[in-house]
This record gives sequence, structure tokens and C-alpha cells, in this order.
Amino acid sequence: MAKTEFYDAAVAMGFYGRDESGLHGKKDYTRKFWEDTCTKLTLRPALEALLRQSPKLRVVDLGCGAGEGLHLITHVPVTNAVRQRDRTFVAIEDDLECYTGVDISAGMVTQGRRNFADRPYVRFEQADLSRGFPLADEPSFDLYYSSYGSFSHLSEGELTRLIGDIARHASRPAFVVLDLLGRFSPEWPKYWSRGSGEYLEYHMGYLVDQSAVDEVERFRCTFWSGDDVRRVATRASEQAGIAVRVCDLRDRSILIGRHMEMGTFNATPRPYRSLINQLFHQDYRSDLSNLIVDLPMLDSFRLTHAAQAARIDGYCRDWNAVVRLARSLMDHDDAAVRSAIESASGVLADDLRMLAWLYRNADRFPVVDFWASVMGPQVACVLRNLEFSLPEGLGCGHGLVALLAVRGAERLLGG
Repeated sequence: MAKTEFYDAAVAMGFYGRDESGLHGKKDYTRKFWEDTCTKLTLRPALEALLRQSPKLRVVDLGCGAGEGLHLITHVPVTNAVRQRDRTFVAIEDDLECYTGVDISAGMVTQGRRNFADRPYVRFEQADLSRGFPLADEPSFDLYYSSYGSFSHLSEGELTRLIGDIARHASRPAFVVLDLLGRFSPEWPKYWSRGSGEYLEYHMGYLVDQSAVDEVERFRCTFWSGDDVRRVATRASEQAGIAVRVCDLRDRSILIGRHMEMGTFNATPRPYRSLINQLFHQDYRSDLSNLIVDLPMLDSFRLTHAAQAARIDGYCRDWNAVVRLARSLMDHDDAAVRSAIESASGVLADDLRMLAWLYRNADRFPVVDFWASVMGPQVACVLRNLEFSLPEGLGCGHGLVALLAVRGAERLLGG
């Protein structure tokens, strides 16, 4: 009889568990290739600027969870990989003097300490950020970082106080990353008319099976617009007597937020996130017919919230143009392809030409399934890059990511 001890041990260690392969779950392909990428693009100029100022960086991760931010911060691609062939990432772990994670959850802090027990420069502390910045007695940090809605647990007043505390704590130019829930996401139009700074119901039902969503704990969060962030930065600056400037605001995940898929807050679920996951996956051909965007839930807001509706509508038009071009290519409808390219302009026209060239040169690519391996991921990247190229964020995405400069740090950018 064959010995099975090795396989039994491998099973016990989890190596043979169910593989979601990026199609589902917290760390799906959309999180990895779209949302994390947005955060990295926001971080990149700040990290480049800070490393020009100092060879070693001090980083504090506020609302750190179990420390996932460390991996993200140290895996931000360089600006030009062709010219910077000797370096893959802007900052690596050797560039960090310290990484300090702060979280209100004792369980998260304990798990973080386990995860990074082998890294002496990493530590975790438990603290309640609603009471202000908890490390006031420690040396200044270069980057005060937050991720994925962690600051939406704070009220407007609490966030203002926290940023003011950070401004006073920073003894040299530093950057602050805010990651907030966007107030004008099409996921929750019922919140569009609510007052800024209100605590509104939220939950993380996307982490469980749909049959168990009703049992998921509800809690209160604040939802933010770009104007809200600017107001808080101004007030924090006035209270601290130290310059705080908004350098960047990005709407992240306008159409592919997790609650768009569930329809929890708008009663009109749309499968866009699952289909984007399939486009990124090299074994799937996503159903393009279901990728055409239709948002009737916004009809009543096009007069009352004209700027936000116009931002989303414009993005939807460009999104649908990309999807229709891809469908026309698959249908070998050359007239429709030509019409789509000729009616587009600027970067969108260039992206449509690129997709047409790719499809028409499929035989040049040594892959088993050209659509799944090459064409689908490129369609997803074009849809993603359309969002990345939008003007300053208004709060129209699931997330609103902001980069703040403290003590004149904005002068370091582009140096």
C-alpha cells in the first residue's frame, strides 16, 4: 500500500483546499488588477518623492487589519519599467525603516504580529483612531497610509481631528492616504441625497454566501464626496496651523463595486464585477452581452446631481463603446468596428485601434486560447484605464482615494 503521510500533511496545511482562482472572494482579480492598481498609482508619486527626500521611509498603516498594506506599499511598479530595468518596484522592504500597523481590532493586531513575526522592523499596535492619532510620542512618519474604507468608520469631525493630529505629528514633509467610501456610487443611489457626514448603514455581505447575507452584521459608516474631503483637509489645516493640501482624488470602482453585484442598496444587481473577473482570468470568455452597462436607478438624479450623474454617464458611454467594439470584432463586423473607431476620439480611439489590431493579429500570439489569454485581459485593462483617466474624483466610485500633502510635501512631487 502506498504511503500517504506526505499528502495527508499537505491537505492538513491547506494546499488542497478549494481554489477560487481570482473569480470570487475578497482577493479576486478585480481587487488585484484594478482596485489595488488604482491605489498604487495614487501612491507612486508620493513614494518616489519621499525616497528622493530620504533613503529610508517610516510608514504607519492606520486601520491596518492584519498588515496587507505592507505588501501593497512595497509592490508599487516603477513609472517606466523599460527605462528602469534594474528596479521593479518604487519601494521595497529594504527601503523601510519601519512599518507600524494600527488597528482597533485586537484579533487583527494579533494576526498581524503572527504574519510578520520574522520582520523586526514591523510592529502592530491596538488603538481607536476616533480618539485621534495614537502615536503622538513617536518620531515623525513619512507616509500615513489607510486602505479600503478604513477611515469611513470615522465621523467627519473625527477624521478632521485625526488629520490635524497627523499634521502636527509630522515634523517634515509627509503624505497622507485616505481611502473612503464614495457617497455617489451607483451602488447606493438612496444615499445620494443624504447629508454629508451622516452615518449610514453598510455591511460586508460580499464576503459570505448570498444565502447568508441577511445574517451579516450591519454597521454605520460615513460616505464621502470630493468636496467633503477638501473641506476636511481645509479644516484640519486651520485647526493644526499647518498646511494640508489635497494632491490627488480618484474615484475607484465606479461600476464594479462589490455591492453593484449584490444589489443590496439599489435593488438592481448587475454582474459587472464577476464578468471583469472572468475577463482577467485566462480560462474564461466573459459574456460581453451582459457587460453593456445600463443604470436606470440613476434616472431620478440627473437633474438634482448633474455633475455626478454626468461623470458616471460619460464613463458608461466609453465603457459601452469598448464592449461593443469587442463584440463587433468577435462577430467579424468590420463596418461596426470601423464606425466605433471613427466615432471615438483621443485615448479611447487609440485604445479601440489597439484592440482591433490585437484581434486581427491573433495568429501571432502563441497561446492556446487567444481570447481568454490575450484579448479578454486587454479589454478589462482598457475599461479599467478609462476609469483611471477620469478627472478628479467626485465620490462616484465604491471608493474615493485621496492623497494629501502635509508641510509642503506637494513641492516634492515631480522633482
